[in-house]
Amino acid sequence: MKKSIILFAVALGMLTSCDPIKDSKDMDIESYTSSNLLDGAEFSQYEDKACTTPKEDGNWIKYNIPNVSSAYIFYKKADGSEFKLASGAAGGVFNFVPARGSDPHQTVYFRFINADGEEVVASKDFTVQVASELPMGVRFLASNDYGKKIWTWDSSIADGGEVWGNMGYLPGNGASVGTSGNGKWWGIVTSDDFNGQLQHTPNNANEGDGSLDAYMVFSEDGIVTSYDAQGNVIRSGSFAIENYSPDAEWKVADLKTDAILWPWIINTGGKTPADCGWGSGAYEVVYLTSDKMTLVYPGYDKDKGQVNGSWGEATFWHFKSSSDLSGMLAGYDKGKDWTWDSSVADGGEVWGNMGYQPGDGASVGISGNGKWWGIVTSDDFNGQLQHTPGNANEGDGNLEAYMTFGTDGTVTSYTADGSVIRSGAYELTKVEGDSWKVGELKTDAILWPWIINTGGKLPSDCGWGPGAYEVVYLTGNQMTLVYPGFDKEKGQVNGSWGEATFWHFKAK
Repeated sequence: MKKSIILFAVALGMLTSCDPIKDSKDMDIESYTSSNLLDGAEFSQYEDKACTTPKEDGNWIKYNIPNVSSAYIFYKKADGSEFKLASGAAGGVFNFVPARGSDPHQTVYFRFINADGEEVVASKDFTVQVASELPMGVRFLASNDYGKKIWTWDSSIADGGEVWGNMGYLPGNGASVGTSGNGKWWGIVTSDDFNGQLQHTPNNANEGDGSLDAYMVFSEDGIVTSYDAQGNVIRSGSFAIENYSPDAEWKVADLKTDAILWPWIINTGGKTPADCGWGSGAYEVVYLTSDKMTLVYPGYDKDKGQVNGSWGEATFWHFKSSSDLSGMLAGYDKGKDWTWDSSVADGGEVWGNMGYQPGDGASVGISGNGKWWGIVTSDDFNGQLQHTPGNANEGDGNLEAYMTFGTDGTVTSYTADGSVIRSGAYELTKVEGDSWKVGELKTDAILWPWIINTGGKLPSDCGWGPGAYEVVYLTGNQMTLVYPGFDKEKGQVNGSWGEATFWHFKAK
């Protein structure tokens, strides 16, 4: 009798614990071992979630383990950490897609804590299909080239800078919420504001994600980890992006996870979509680009006994990212078009000279800091042909000219009517921890690629500097490049406030 009471207490503890499930198997005191835990277990692999199409290396694995009534199923990542595939019932279906470049032969582990309190771990090998490329939605969240992406709070969307709060549900299309905060009622603006809203958390506490400097990292292996401003882990868990539909009017995808920053639905005392008991059980991704993400989740009308409809209360989350340079430059599918941007400098200059390193690179990209002189109109290009190698305007000296950066590593420049001017390879290298530049771009094929006052030299043949355009500012919509001049008298590359060339571009 005492044995049964102890086991029942353990079972109750499981309801509030994140530890692997402990199971008494109806008070059976038999202790399974790693050698017999999977005796009689049945496994089959399928191409689809519904398990209708069998496949030898299918990523959907159906299982039944008769020796236990529950199990914790996981695999080990390259760094030795565990990645949960399933937990709870001893029968069901889990999805296992190893990261790109992995061995298709993988080991899956099954953990059970028996009636004697002993942890038992058994393993089984599977051959599964390895992803050759990331699903489109994951490319946006985790970066196609880098395999991970940093996101933080975005206070640039709503008119008051709100990052989390409530809104009227379905106020229009999803993009209007993500670009202008359409539908917003109220929200958090500062880090201090979070501390005044702890009633919306499950434990009335700010765990560190209630800070505008907190951040989260999505990785291609399906894990999202949230960190406080000092880099301490707040929470970590799996994520899945489903029903990706970029042309949908309201939401472009569903995001299933419990591990994002401040994941709580407003006025619920700390519920997340997974445990709220209504709606889709996933955050609605209403806006998603290479550097912006807005999530929404509807509230529940208790009087009507239904999920809130149009203009009923909902919760919003605004996030931004600056870490995915390749995604912002070339997109994730068919490439991305860029043209001249006359909105940056105070006079609308798109190409010209400036003082080198007048401050941080972002100030050059946002306001044209350091500018001396530049081209404003299409006609201006024709008055500056001495800066080209052939004293000619090949068509890129026109504000309507454009260039396309492809995901295949090529860039092509076009005249305003779409005729090819030049084409070539490009290489984008990320630069970390530098206040001046975020990257370096090696190519000879951009629009009007000439360094000023050199008679048409390119970074690749100028004989000084990094040999690549310095990317001092890059978002999903704007890009500013800079290249330093050369001081002949000193025999060195120009330093601070010495002459440099700038290029301002915008997404077409």
